[in-house]
Amino acid sequence: MRGEPVMPAYYGTNHPPLLAPGLHICRSSIQPRATAAGRSPTDHQATSEYGISTTRFPNGTKEEFVVGADHAVWTNWTYTDGSWNGWVSMGGWVKSGIEIGYLRDDPYNFTIAAVGSDDNYWFRERYTDGSWSNWQVSCNVNPNGPGCP
Repeated sequence: MRGEPVMPAYYGTNHPPLLAPGLHICRSSIQPRATAAGRSPTDHQATSEYGISTTRFPNGTKEEFVVGADHAVWTNWTYTDGSWNGWVSMGGWVKSGIEIGYLRDDPYNFTIAAVGSDDNYWFRERYTDGSWSNWQVSCNVNPNGPGCP
């Protein structure tokens, strides 16, 4: 994956750059209504070629993942009172939708995965305590892919 992207100017604060002037690769758009920091993109009529991937936790909270026009993965989550944290970049550079896979029968432990700029399948794991692994290439999906032994 490429290094952390330089963040372009975008609408409001704490929102992923879903629409960057002159950048049409992601073919995304956002038309913010009366925006407030930390709102979900679904509060802003967001559409994206890659869509929004969502997971729900047993405590009623949820976490959403989108691919910004910078091709980084962005996430936002709710608290138990229903308020939103605000968008956080997870870095990376992807060119596909984000898939969520659950591990060990634990809804708090899952992976997010997408195709990277090198055409390999890349993933990050969320641990039960809420921390995340770094981006890792998965040679299990394509053992002959670039970067795989």
